[in-house]
Amino acid sequence: MQHNVTQTECKRCGKCCSAGGPALHVEDRDLVVEGKLEPGDLVTFRQGEPAYDPVTKRVIILESELIKVRGRAKVGACKYYLPEGNACSIYAHRPLECRVLKCWNTRELEEILMKRLLSRGQLIPPHSTLWELIVEHDRLFDMRKLTGMFLVEKDGKLTQLQGFLRELEEKEGSFRSRVVADFGIDSAAMDFFFGRPVIEVLTPLLNR
Repeated sequence: MQHNVTQTECKRCGKCCSAGGPALHVEDRDLVVEGKLEPGDLVTFRQGEPAYDPVTKRVIILESELIKVRGRAKVGACKYYLPEGNACSIYAHRPLECRVLKCWNTRELEEILMKRLLSRGQLIPPHSTLWELIVEHDRLFDMRKLTGMFLVEKDGKLTQLQGFLRELEEKEGSFRSRVVADFGIDSAAMDFFFGRPVIEVLTPLLNR
């Protein structure tokens, strides 16, 4: 825990926002439902994916899904961070982690990290066509099985796994294209509704 007794307020240095977007918690549900946080600005890390755990400070396999605000390409800063002036474009409607974060005393933030995480099931009606598509995608591209396969079977099977990954990329690409074409879902929101593409998740596991 970081604790600086000489600092009592944010200096707007931008360091926290430059580190990436926050994870969303149950308390943030209304921000998404009311459109304060848009689907195209969010990304889902699905159950079974490797992800960085800010509590243990290591990469773990997620036991439950995690929705985050996107980072900006290449630089990784939070999507809503405005580097000119070190400001936040949604400050009045910022997520819980941002509201409780005090870089000079991180106790309150540490108490909520990786707890009461928001999920797609808490945002999307369970009997909707969209939810049925999400369930179908999770069945076809089950990250719990795929991650385990790529972690356990990599030794001696690199060529086979590379070929399998290319097949997965083509199959999932077709699924996503069909959803965009047939149901009119914004392509920018695909990573929220269906998580990161499997090629993006699994390729780093081949290079470990």
